[in-house]
Amino acid sequence: MTRQSRLPKYLAIYDDLRARIDTGEWQSDDALPAQRELAASYGVTIMTLRQALQLLENDGLIEMRPGAGTFPANKRYTYNLLHLSGFADDLRAQGANVETHILGSAREIPPPEVARSLHLGPTEQVLVVTRHRVIDTHPSVLQYSYIPRGMGISPDELVDASLYQVLAQHGYPVASANESITVTTLGAAEAELLARPEQSPAMLSRRTNVTEDGTPVLHDTALIPSDIAEIHIDRGPQQLRVTYRINDRHT
Repeated sequence: MTRQSRLPKYLAIYDDLRARIDTGEWQSDDALPAQRELAASYGVTIMTLRQALQLLENDGLIEMRPGAGTFPANKRYTYNLLHLSGFADDLRAQGANVETHILGSAREIPPPEVARSLHLGPTEQVLVVTRHRVIDTHPSVLQYSYIPRGMGISPDELVDASLYQVLAQHGYPVASANESITVTTLGAAEAELLARPEQSPAMLSRRTNVTEDGTPVLHDTALIPSDIAEIHIDRGPQQLRVTYRINDRHT
């Protein structure tokens, strides 16, 4: 007896539709057949079909567009907030096309809250590197990296490499980090770079990275538009997984 024959009908339909979506039978702009047509093709009632569609929607595989129909959801990527890995590296490993553009770099005195996180005096300078992340051709992240002066890191090293890797190569491997995430809105310059309307909502991440001996070596501030990102938490009896979910939809 096959797995399909043992499953309730709605789960068998879920499995079949998921496989068809995964193989690209429908693209993100292609509507699935109408519900009555799908139900007839599987020999089930509309109610049974809707149970399968609800599971697909819960898993983020389809989206219901009122008045238009049911469509495959745009591709979604995850970035594990509990791991000390590069954002771009995580997304590339999932098949995302991530481009990093260095918008500028300068030696300057950081904002007071950044100076405090890096244990710097009020007149000490840092290297500030502004990076623009483009995911699958869509402007997606605006990132400001504050690096204490004297670590010998050049902005050119950050174009195609993870900053974590560069820090390790310079003798400053990151061992831990603390991060806060708040909600903000985009100013005019930020909105233009991220191709969103001014005052659009965004997630603001502030992350301070330290070495094993507790020395802070990097403070990152990242802006991610709220229309493409959400924080997702999976809780288990002995584990916790916290991720960004980034989708490639651009509105």
